[in-house]
Amino acid sequence: MWLLILAGGWGFENILMWIVVLLLFSLVSILFTPQLLTLQARIGIREAAKTLERLKEWADESRRISLNVLSKYGRPKRDFERDFDSFLEFFTIEPVSDDPAGVLQRLDHLLDVRKKRFEGMISTLAPKADPETAASLEMVMEAAIASNFLFRLVRHYLLLAEKTKSYQLAMLIQMQAPLLREYGKAYLEATKVFAENKPIGDGAGPLVVARMGRGARWKEGIEEMVYAEKEFEGRKLILIKARGPGGRVGKPGEMVEWLVKRRRPARIIMIDAALKLEGERSGEVIEGVGAAIGGPPTEKYKIEQVAVKYKIPLDALIIKESFREAITSLNSRLASACDRAVELVEQAVRSRTKPGDTVIVAGIGNTIGIGQEKFPEEFPPPVEEKGAIESGRLF
Repeated sequence: MWLLILAGGWGFENILMWIVVLLLFSLVSILFTPQLLTLQARIGIREAAKTLERLKEWADESRRISLNVLSKYGRPKRDFERDFDSFLEFFTIEPVSDDPAGVLQRLDHLLDVRKKRFEGMISTLAPKADPETAASLEMVMEAAIASNFLFRLVRHYLLLAEKTKSYQLAMLIQMQAPLLREYGKAYLEATKVFAENKPIGDGAGPLVVARMGRGARWKEGIEEMVYAEKEFEGRKLILIKARGPGGRVGKPGEMVEWLVKRRRPARIIMIDAALKLEGERSGEVIEGVGAAIGGPPTEKYKIEQVAVKYKIPLDALIIKESFREAITSLNSRLASACDRAVELVEQAVRSRTKPGDTVIVAGIGNTIGIGQEKFPEEFPPPVEEKGAIESGRLF
C-alpha cells in the first residue's frame, strides 16, 4: 500500500499501472521459472558429480587394496579378479515381514547362509590363508562391498536426476554430498585397517573383556565364541567375546543363551561401542540397562528372551564413538575409555551382586586384531574432528 501512496495515491491511473506491472511480473515468472529451475538442477548435478568422482576413486582404491591382500594367499590377481568383481555386488534379501511370526528365525538362517558364502568365497580367493587371516579377509571384502555399493547407489540417483532433469533430486544429492564423502572415506580407511589386521573402534567391547581376562584360560564355547572364568571378590565372572585376532563378531546371543542354561548367572553385563550424537565427545562411557548389541536384531532377541525366561537383570555399558571411529583404527582415547569401562564393570559387580554369584560379562563387537591373550597395548592418537561444536566453542 505504501508503494501505491508513494507512486501518487489511489488514483485510477496508478491502480491500472500497478495491475499491468503485476501482470508483467507474473508473466515473466511463468516463462522463466522452469528455465531457472533447470539451470539450478544442472549446477546441482555438476557439484554432485564431483562427489561421485571421489566416491569412485575411493571405491577403486578399496578394490585395489582388497585384491592385493587376497593375492598374498595363494592365487595371482589375474586368476580371481573376475570372481572378486562379481562378488562385490553380493546381496542378501531380507525375509518377508508382512507376516512377522518367525521373521527373526528366518533372518538368522539367512545370515548363517550369508556367512558360509563369504567363507567359501575367501577359501576360493585365498586358499592358503589360515583361519584367523581368512576371518579378517572377510572383513576386507565387507568393506570393499560397502564402498562399491555406496558409489553405485549415488551414481544411480545422479544419473536419474540428470536424465529426468529433476531439480529436487539433484539438490538432495548435493545437500547430502558432505555426508556421502564422509561415509566413502571411512569405508576406504576401514579397508586399509582390515587389510592390516588392526583393531577397530567397534572392538572396544572385546578389548574390555580381554583386559579383564588377563591370565585366565580361554575355552571354546559355540562356534567362533570363546569364554573364560575368573574370580573377582568372591564372585565368578564368565567373560565372553568372539574369537580373535581374526575379524569376527560371532553369535554372542547364542553364547549367552548357552551359558545361562548351564550356569544360571545372577546378572548379565554387556559392553559395546555405540554411535555418539554430534556434539558429544568420543570415549565417554555411560551405563544403562538392556542388551547392548547392534547389528541385525537376531542376537539381541536371543539375549532378551533368555534373560526374561530366567529373570536375569541386564546391565549395559556403551563407549561412545563416531561412525568413522567405529570402523577405523581403535585410537588411544577409545583405549583409555576401555580402562574406564573395566572399572565400571567391577563397580557394578560389587554393588549389584553378592559373593558367590556368577556374572556373565559380554564384550560385544568385532575382534579383529584382538586376541584372547595377545592384543595391542599402544594405539594411535585420535583424529580430532573439526567443527565449532566439537571444539567446544558453541556449547
